[in-house]
Amino acid sequence: MNQVKMVLIFAILLFLSCVNVSAQVIKGRVTDSTTNEALSYAAVEIRSFEDDVYIGGSSTNEKGEFEFHLKGRYPKIRITVSFLGYKTIQKVYAPATEYSYLKFEMQEDSQTLNEVVVKGLSPAEKVQRLAYNVSLVETAKLKSTTMDLSNVIDKISGVKIRSTGGVGSEANVTLNGFSGRHVKIFIDGVPMDGMSSAFGLNNIPVGLAKRVEVYKGVVPIELGGDALGGAINIVTDNSRCTRVNASYSFGSFNTHKTNVYAEHTTKKGFYVSLNAYQNYSDNDYKVNIDSYTKFNEDGSNQEVKENLTVRRFHAKYHNEVAILKIGIVDKTFADRLLLGFMGGYEYKQTQNASTMDWVYGARYTTANTLMPQLTYEKRFKVLKGLHVSLNGNYNFGKSYSADTASCNYNWLGQSQPKGVPGELSYMKYRYRDHNGAANFRMALFPADGQSVSLSSTLTTFSRSGKDETAYKPTYEHPSQSMKIVTGLSYKYDYKGKWNTSAFVKHYMNHLEAYLDPEGGINYQDFSNTTSYWGGGWASTYFWGRHTQLRLSYEYALRLPTSRELFGSGDDIERGNSNLKPESSNNVNISVTANAVDLTDHRLTIDAAFQYREIKDYIRRTTNNDSGRASSQNDGRVRNLGTDLSIRYTFKDAFFVGGNFSYIDMRSLTRYVTGTQQESKNYKERVPAIPYMYGNGEAGLTLRDVFVKGTVLDIHYMMNYVQKFSYEWNVYQNAELDIPTQFSHDLFVNYNFGKKSEFTVSAECTNIFNARLYDNFKMQKPGRAFAIKFGYSFMK
Repeated sequence: MNQVKMVLIFAILLFLSCVNVSAQVIKGRVTDSTTNEALSYAAVEIRSFEDDVYIGGSSTNEKGEFEFHLKGRYPKIRITVSFLGYKTIQKVYAPATEYSYLKFEMQEDSQTLNEVVVKGLSPAEKVQRLAYNVSLVETAKLKSTTMDLSNVIDKISGVKIRSTGGVGSEANVTLNGFSGRHVKIFIDGVPMDGMSSAFGLNNIPVGLAKRVEVYKGVVPIELGGDALGGAINIVTDNSRCTRVNASYSFGSFNTHKTNVYAEHTTKKGFYVSLNAYQNYSDNDYKVNIDSYTKFNEDGSNQEVKENLTVRRFHAKYHNEVAILKIGIVDKTFADRLLLGFMGGYEYKQTQNASTMDWVYGARYTTANTLMPQLTYEKRFKVLKGLHVSLNGNYNFGKSYSADTASCNYNWLGQSQPKGVPGELSYMKYRYRDHNGAANFRMALFPADGQSVSLSSTLTTFSRSGKDETAYKPTYEHPSQSMKIVTGLSYKYDYKGKWNTSAFVKHYMNHLEAYLDPEGGINYQDFSNTTSYWGGGWASTYFWGRHTQLRLSYEYALRLPTSRELFGSGDDIERGNSNLKPESSNNVNISVTANAVDLTDHRLTIDAAFQYREIKDYIRRTTNNDSGRASSQNDGRVRNLGTDLSIRYTFKDAFFVGGNFSYIDMRSLTRYVTGTQQESKNYKERVPAIPYMYGNGEAGLTLRDVFVKGTVLDIHYMMNYVQKFSYEWNVYQNAELDIPTQFSHDLFVNYNFGKKSEFTVSAECTNIFNARLYDNFKMQKPGRAFAIKFGYSFMK
């Protein structure tokens, strides 16, 4: 009944939101700056300035004139005019009235007669022209949904998101066979390794990002991390304007999400912004179990084999985050100089261990975050240009993990007293995770088409804590690690037709801990520093105007993360300080073809192939006796993969597309360690890695629905994952399989108001209530509904 009410409320709001809005008319003329003659058939494109969304495109008539009728209000637009033999013009314009007339005078540029014209490209288009195998998604059309960033990334070709539950659950990325910590996550080029879980992919609202870039395999040195399987860079919006965005949503499982963002830039260059959001959910969705522990009145218990549908009863989650930034922009000494502060709080109940075989009813964790941030950027007029940037943050985090219940729970929510406290292990553990991250980048442009770049990324970790229930010698000795990854690259671009980059990287890792190397009680100070070299190259060639070929190679390394080395802090994931770094030879080949590239129609096809050969592969495993997780080196692994993506768009009114990925990731460790006995896992698929999956989507934009000036967006998504095993499965045991999964989502968004400032959205995810799982058979939510209300203002 509640689901029906949500749909009715949404339908009523659509009809009540009737506000009359007039269209904006943009007319103009394009001429030769010298002769003043009209330029016929010059290409004219209009995009919104705020989010770079395509609005329309056309060409001038025989008189050099063009005309656009903008259906909706756009505070600022970017107009790009290009014509072969002339320098491309790009103008940012703020329509002040219903009618505007613009003049464009183009200057001749004889060099472009024999070149591919790349001037006037948007930042997203510049990224796509790189020599690296990169996919990206613009978030403008998704900001009105209740999606978080993990949902958005999950739709990109070659990517799967593994989550352990509902709102606030841990999200791990699988990218072309590599998962978890093999794939590095960045925000504006700064690693997210040390950030609080309150600022994780499953918590960050999609509105925080302007776009998401996914690098598959070889990663540019500018991102500066030790990524082995690829990297994801979340790019925030750095436009100079005054705006306010506010939204609230509510939905199934008592889920509530709120986000407020405001920023202002004065004429004198003072900048201030505030981004605050909160998430709350009971996460009490139903899950399916095939057995449970029955508690008898005499104090005994027994395992009962029975297929049941039960509701999660101990999975509440809420977090609150606020990010304040102040500084100056567009000064002689700095393009951007910002000081930021992020504060956050998180409360999370723990329903189960790393698998659903172990259920809890009282465990919980809390976390507090205080993280100062610094951003500096400047473009100097030295030679052909010198760009310098510095980004850094330091997290003063405090966490608390509690496991004090003197009873055990089953999936029915029943409890049975036990003689000692602690469902997994008795603990009242208070600990501090102090994490730092800094990235310095410098790019010098000595001549046209040439650049030299230097990047250095520092990440630090320090954990100290105390368990009130017991003393351990390690409490007096903080566990610490420090990583420095430095890269140097040279890039050459030949007239926009071909460009190539060569780079070298140096990795340094320092580790300090107080432990027994044999895992016993003979504790001692442990310190180790290692360093490694890597490098590679990437090249791309533009075959005509519509086809881009890419080829790249890298010898890459990945250093173990602080969590793999020291554990999660709540005893569910334990550390392994003996882990070795992974190393890999990576080869990537890809092609992008604009098979149809007309004014109103565009068909884009992307195909890619990847080859990886990894040594000392780090794999996450689970303990069947306790449900705990840990990481271990698994010898040699070979990975072959391919991606295919197709997308068709018609103006800005309709799009349809899909992507498909196939991964063949197998163990090449032939013998059992220390013997000549052949391993039963030799040439078997690496477990817990989906090997065949894909996505499909379609969208329709209708304008002037019910009232002139309104916009109705309808967006459908489909997700597919082929059956795979979550443990080594040489004997094809069906109990170790995660079944094939299909899910369908539908999003409807209605935009209205005098300046299109109001938004109402309704959505239904997992429409047919399919059983969905993560890589270790942790069941995810079933069918869910949500409604979102939004307001935006910009000038």
